[in-house]
Amino acid sequence: MNEIAIFGKPGSIAKYDLTKNKSVWIGQLEPKYIPYSISQYKNYVLVFSYSKWGTKSMIHCFTEDAGELLWFGLTKNFIKAGFPFYPHVLGDCLYFMASPKEVAKLNLQSGKLLFKKTFEKSMFRSYRMIIISDQVYLLSSKDAKIIDKNSGAIQACEDIGNKINLKEISVSLGNGTSFMSSISLTHPQPGGDGSAAMMAGDAGGGGE
Repeated sequence: MNEIAIFGKPGSIAKYDLTKNKSVWIGQLEPKYIPYSISQYKNYVLVFSYSKWGTKSMIHCFTEDAGELLWFGLTKNFIKAGFPFYPHVLGDCLYFMASPKEVAKLNLQSGKLLFKKTFEKSMFRSYRMIIISDQVYLLSSKDAKIIDKNSGAIQACEDIGNKINLKEISVSLGNGTSFMSSISLTHPQPGGDGSAAMMAGDAGGGGE
C-alpha cells in the first residue's frame, strides 16, 4: 500500500505519493492564500485558507480522487466574520452554525447554500449543533431545538431534555461520524502552527 498524504502550501494543496515520491494531483488556491486546515469526508476535501496578511479567508472544496475543484468562496459568505466553522455532515450536505443565532445547510457537490436561518435566542444562552442518528439538533445547557433538514425551520424539542440533564453536558459528539474534526477547530491564526496535512490511506482514508 502506497503512503499517501495531502499537504498544503501557499497557493495550493497537493495529494502526494510518498512511496513514488511524486504528486498525484495539485489543486490551486487563489494566489497568496495559505492553507491552514484541510479536512475530508468521503471524496470531498475542504480547505480553509487565509490571505497573506490574514485579512481574508476562503473555503475551497476539491475531490479527493482527482483533485477537481468543485467550488470555492470567501468564508464571510458562509459564516459570520470571526465565528468558528464547525461543519457537520449528513448525506452530501454540510450543516453548521453560521453565527451564534443562525444555522445553515450547504451542498458539498455544488457549494450552494440551501438555507441560512435565524432563530431567536436569549443573549445569556449559547447553542452547539449536533447530529444524532439522522436528525440535526441545537443544544444549550437549558434546552434543545430540532432543525428541519429540508427547510431549516427550527422548533423546540423537549424530548432530549427529558432524557438527559443538559446542564451536565460539557461536550458532545452525536453519531460519531458526522463531525469534520480537523477543519472544525476554531479558525487557526496566521503565524500559528499552520500545519495543514491530512494523512490518508491508499483509498483516501476518512477525515471525519
